[in-house]
Amino acid sequence: MSKKLYVTIQESRKWVQDMNRLMKNIDTSMDLKFSLSWKGKPIQSENEMNVDELEKMLFKDKKLLTREDIERLSTHFRNKINTGKKLAIENEDIINYTELVRNALDYRQWFEFGLHFQRGDLPKKELTNNEFNKFSGGEKAMAMYVPLFAAISAQYQKSSPDCPRIIALDEAFAGVDEKNISSMFKLVEDLNFCYIMNSQALWGCYETVTELKIAELQRPMNSDVVTVIFYDWNGTERILDDTHI
Repeated sequence: MSKKLYVTIQESRKWVQDMNRLMKNIDTSMDLKFSLSWKGKPIQSENEMNVDELEKMLFKDKKLLTREDIERLSTHFRNKINTGKKLAIENEDIINYTELVRNALDYRQWFEFGLHFQRGDLPKKELTNNEFNKFSGGEKAMAMYVPLFAAISAQYQKSSPDCPRIIALDEAFAGVDEKNISSMFKLVEDLNFCYIMNSQALWGCYETVTELKIAELQRPMNSDVVTVIFYDWNGTERILDDTHI
């Protein structure tokens, strides 16, 4: 089990590294770069081990573990389970020991993410709510979509080369001003995604989009019939696709 946990943690670290490499190479056209940190949470009590120490212990060959090492590991996870039990009692929840053990071994709860940004050559700063609220509309959009698309792209890197790189967005780029939607599409194109998007107002006809199939749904006067009109965008103009008429 310890080896499985260690391997999974290392895979997650690589995923974060892949995301950071992608975000570093993304040209946001705003002189703004983003990065992600994934660090161990602070210990909650003196009976716990910090995450770095715990990770090294999990990597050790079991034959090399001393009695003291085993006792420290036991104490750490026993403390985690007891903490979960106390919390369940405080919340008047049913105590499920299987769930308590599962939560104690869930490595995702050992770490926390931090999102950072860097403007030009200025020092890197953590993207707190306060800093986010200082961003312009386009910068806020980048702060939301760059990490999201980088995460998806990093996961796709694990797949075979012929795997379709498809994303779907409902109400695509809602809240993003018209000026910056073109940059959003450029980001999607640069990451080589195929995509399906829907929107009440978004056509997707931007110079950053090389080609696009568009379906417009029309339902006049609350009709029981929905009419679908198809268009092609070739990078410069939107053309009615009369083959479906």
